[in-house]
Amino acid sequence: MIGKILDGRYEIKEALGGGGMALVYRGQDQLLNRSVTIKILREQFASDRNFVARFQQEAQAVARLSHPNVVSIYDVGQEEGLHYLVMEYVEGNSLKEVIDRRAPLPAQEAVDIALHICEALEHAHENGIIHRDIKPHNILITKQGRVKVTDFGIAQAVSEATMPYTGTLIGSVHYLAPEQARGETTGVTADIYSLGVVLYEMLTGQVPFNGDTPLSVALKHLQEEPRPPRELNPDLPLALERIILRALAKDPARRYPSAAALRADLRALRNVLLEENSATQELPGLAALAADPPEEKKGRRRPRIWAWALMVVFFLALAAGGLWAGFRYYLVVGETVVPPVEGLTEAEALNRLAAAGLKGQVAERQNHGEVPRGCVISQNPAAGERIKRSRPVMLVVSLGPRMREVPNVVGDSERDARTKLQNARFNVVISPNEVYHPTIAAGSVVSQEPAAGSLQPEGSDVRITLSKGPEPKWIPAPNLIGKTLMDAQQTLRENKLEQGTVTYQRSEEYFSGVIIDQDPRPDARILQGSAVNLVISQGPGPARQEAVVLIEPTDDKEHHIRIVVIDAKGPHEEFNGVQKAGEKLIAVVPYYGKGTLQVFRDKEMIFEGPVPTKNITLDRDD
Repeated sequence: MIGKILDGRYEIKEALGGGGMALVYRGQDQLLNRSVTIKILREQFASDRNFVARFQQEAQAVARLSHPNVVSIYDVGQEEGLHYLVMEYVEGNSLKEVIDRRAPLPAQEAVDIALHICEALEHAHENGIIHRDIKPHNILITKQGRVKVTDFGIAQAVSEATMPYTGTLIGSVHYLAPEQARGETTGVTADIYSLGVVLYEMLTGQVPFNGDTPLSVALKHLQEEPRPPRELNPDLPLALERIILRALAKDPARRYPSAAALRADLRALRNVLLEENSATQELPGLAALAADPPEEKKGRRRPRIWAWALMVVFFLALAAGGLWAGFRYYLVVGETVVPPVEGLTEAEALNRLAAAGLKGQVAERQNHGEVPRGCVISQNPAAGERIKRSRPVMLVVSLGPRMREVPNVVGDSERDARTKLQNARFNVVISPNEVYHPTIAAGSVVSQEPAAGSLQPEGSDVRITLSKGPEPKWIPAPNLIGKTLMDAQQTLRENKLEQGTVTYQRSEEYFSGVIIDQDPRPDARILQGSAVNLVISQGPGPARQEAVVLIEPTDDKEHHIRIVVIDAKGPHEEFNGVQKAGEKLIAVVPYYGKGTLQVFRDKEMIFEGPVPTKNITLDRDD
């Protein structure tokens, strides 16, 4: 593979590694003279439609993203059975390599990395993409310190809320959210959980759950609580531990609802860490309202005890005042009736809720076959419920119908075309008007609408028109007289004609079962597809007659003689023997009805004449 040039542009330089479904290479873009990363689907999966679809899905997912913390995709292609992606080349290390070398990382550094990951996820989630495989291996850190998230190989539209369990866990098991392990609905909170595992590993040097098998690890995600990270790293701020444990909640509803919410808490913690680190070079938890003062320099007065007591009282008063204000606000806030917003655009719904004194919040975006893109599918609480104005109304907004590529079915049989379209999630409509086609067989697809390769809503109609075969022509009727019914049927098929009525009639000229007449007559003009009526003999057919053949000697040599009769019985050989040197040969030859008699000497025909006849004499002059 090294040295191969794809699309006449991308030269493969060296192998970088690979994942479960693709090999990764460093390449050179010869057109733009820059290094690129090339991901090539493994050969054993290239023939598997599911793997190819997942590989192409990565290209479609990443191509929709443009963010400094997301690895960019430049190109996608297929050549000689190879499916490949061309992506931004990131020179640096994976976060996994950093963790293996330096963990546990300082709290401030880990928070900075997590903030960049949050920004990448927030951008992806806003564009309807869930990563579903966040792990240190998929997080790259450049030499300049920039964090980039890569490998959206199993990214999927947020709207595909249900992931049917097929026996394969999508995602790396140590970083898998519990709902992924169960094969249940996954949303943005699945990425929050995985990021929580990454934070845990950065700050402790180990993942929350380990086991002998992937299944045992998955079960721990479902059933066990993680060991508090401060037990493994006592220097960890208490507030950071709480952030991690909230991200690792088993119930998605108890985690951070979005990457933006997690980023807000991490940013607040980072500010505190920066201030405290600047003042004390220590990283205490946010919960610590006071700490032991640093050792004073010689000659400096130690603060008096009453000053410390006054500070504590002041902060407690502030805290109590804040609690009372919040509690009072909750008690006195009014109630209102939730207005109906389903079917409205997102902006209209938010405005209507605001007019009612309520705050709307988009909880999820998903595909819907009937609700237009950007409109509200459902709301919670439902319209008509009475709630406090402080409670948000959660909205599910439509991404419109899921779009699928229409497969090419032209030339396929009706059955194959129907199967192919239904597998692609389209509804098949057969046009009642069949058409002639010079090359496409009757019953196969001549045309389709919409065209193959176009993107259409899932479940929409694809209309196909079937062929009636080549357009019929005017031809001379074949001669069927003298043929058996089976031979006549074969001749009719070859000439694209149909068998018409069959009648039987006594005949002394033709034997039983032989066609004695037809309509239209032989050589009459007839349109292909028309029927030919047949008359078949009931017998008894012609009587046996005999002819005497006398062959005079022509020289004093021995000759091989063969006599053939073509009559109502068809061709039949009646003599096959030797004429001795100098002797006459006399043969009695039977025949039926009218026909022809042929005589061969040493394979050369020496006589051909009609029958009936009584005697045939062949002398030296014949």
